[in-house]
Amino acid sequence: MTESDNGRGGARSRVKATLAVAAGLAVLSGCASPGEKDALRRYAQAETSRFEMPDAPAPVLKEPPRIDGNATIDDYVRYAFLNNPGLKAAFRRWRAALDRIPQARFLDDPAFTYEYSLDRRDFLHRFAATQTIPGVGKLGLRAREKLAEAEAAAHEFEAARLTLYGETVTAFHEYDYLRRATGVTEENRRLLADLESVVQAKYKAGSAGFADLVKVQVELDRLNNELATLSDERSARSAELASLLNLPFDGPLPWPVMTPSAQGLIPDEGLTAILRDLNPELKALDAMVRRERAAVRLARRSRYPDFMVGAGLMVMPGMEGGADETEAGLMAGISLPLWQGRYSAEIREAEAMLEAAATDRDNMENALKAELKMALFMTRDAERRMRLFGDSLVPKAEQAYEVARQEFSAGKADFMTLIDAQRTLLEFKLMRERAVADREIALADIGCCIGKYGIPLRE
Repeated sequence: MTESDNGRGGARSRVKATLAVAAGLAVLSGCASPGEKDALRRYAQAETSRFEMPDAPAPVLKEPPRIDGNATIDDYVRYAFLNNPGLKAAFRRWRAALDRIPQARFLDDPAFTYEYSLDRRDFLHRFAATQTIPGVGKLGLRAREKLAEAEAAAHEFEAARLTLYGETVTAFHEYDYLRRATGVTEENRRLLADLESVVQAKYKAGSAGFADLVKVQVELDRLNNELATLSDERSARSAELASLLNLPFDGPLPWPVMTPSAQGLIPDEGLTAILRDLNPELKALDAMVRRERAAVRLARRSRYPDFMVGAGLMVMPGMEGGADETEAGLMAGISLPLWQGRYSAEIREAEAMLEAAATDRDNMENALKAELKMALFMTRDAERRMRLFGDSLVPKAEQAYEVARQEFSAGKADFMTLIDAQRTLLEFKLMRERAVADREIALADIGCCIGKYGIPLRE
């Protein structure tokens, strides 16, 4: 073996070693970090259980929910979790964010070049393969950025699910209030129909005037109009609820089955702390703050050079008709970060984005605290109205109506006194039902603020 052959053999060995190093770097850049594995595991768990309500007070059944005459609020919420298009979109955005992590971890594609000389007297073939290698720590910081974005997407999905929960609960209880308001109005219409029969009998007997008969008929027409309005509203409320469930608008949904939440005191002194720990919107913004911190560190690394390694092979024609000769070589390069003004601007941009992300997080926490205070007020106000109308005003209005009815029948009271008593009774009953719906909606608002689906009530 000649010295030239030894040189070529050594060159080939160096080429193989360089390619092996490049392959090793590619493999290492493709290794998933523990944080990424945890994120993928969390996604896989959510994919099979995203229809469930974390921290729900009642156990979740595994069979698919159905929307029929026996459906409860839990059935409606679970059905929405399974079928709502907006929630599905948020879930796929989470998947997309996870798939950006390996894209950031991997090295850029290597480059392969081939050159062929057109000189007939001295043609040659030149092959070269090069790989760019980012400066130390840059790949890890890029992956950390994308991991933080994936964490934010996970929390944004949970925030979307919590928002859907609140919207579904609100639409459900508005629909249920419409059912109960319709029932109360129909009950009062029956009372007036009975009263009309009494007035007609008294009118025929000459003990009641024609004006009384007209007044009761006017009241009946008014209630008939209210019932027609409630019937039309049912289509609109049903469509609102169906849109959340991704159901077709081919007719009103069946009336739901509603069980009021237990009464009790809400331990609001600890709700703000729960909000800070559990609210998914705050967690998403926390993740974005971590993302911007990684971006700042990456921007500072932009002042440091990147590297390039490569290997080449050149085939040349032999001398005086001899065999072709080959030469192998190794290449190495380094980028020159000369434009420091650009890098300084990049760092300032990243630092400004970090400050903006932190400020957005603080602003969101302040807004959520204000929403929580309002939801607590609405809950307590609704509870006061429930007690006022349920325990006091409605029973008294019923008593007043019966007294007025008896006195009118006995000729001791005029007809307008009876009509006023009937109107008051209807109004108080509707306000009692409105308070029940408002309390359930306010409890859901509290849950959406603090990040929980069930609110513990203290006796």
